[in-house]
Amino acid sequence: MDSPRTGDYFGGRAAELAGIIVDPNVQQHGIGTHLVGEFVREHTPDRLTAYTRNPSVLRVLGNVGMVDDVLRHSDPERIAATLQHATVHDGVLYHIDRYAPDGLYGTFDPATRQYNGEILQERCVMLDNKNSALAVSVDLTGGER
Repeated sequence: MDSPRTGDYFGGRAAELAGIIVDPNVQQHGIGTHLVGEFVREHTPDRLTAYTRNPSVLRVLGNVGMVDDVLRHSDPERIAATLQHATVHDGVLYHIDRYAPDGLYGTFDPATRQYNGEILQERCVMLDNKNSALAVSVDLTGGER
């Protein structure tokens, strides 16, 4: 349920969202948010983390954590210290070289889609490298971001 370093830092109260798949025919109906929300209600982690290039995952984490922008943190360096392989660049947390050299998605890269009205890859310039991911952490306790 949690990675050793993240779990150790947060006292075993952080869960990493390692993957979620919703049939494309029924996406954008809140199913992913519902599934992750049910997990949170059942297991009550204090924090959710993810490594992703997918704006849909960012929206799910934002919905569950009631956060408008999961990429904005008041102290990104502090959050980076809690996530394995996280690096801060221009206030955004990344995991550089997370995926194979050709990336995870091949020719369909979700980072070319919008998140909060901006193309994710344009906002997060380190995603130009297809084998890099965003490192995302959402506090579920209502604490300071």
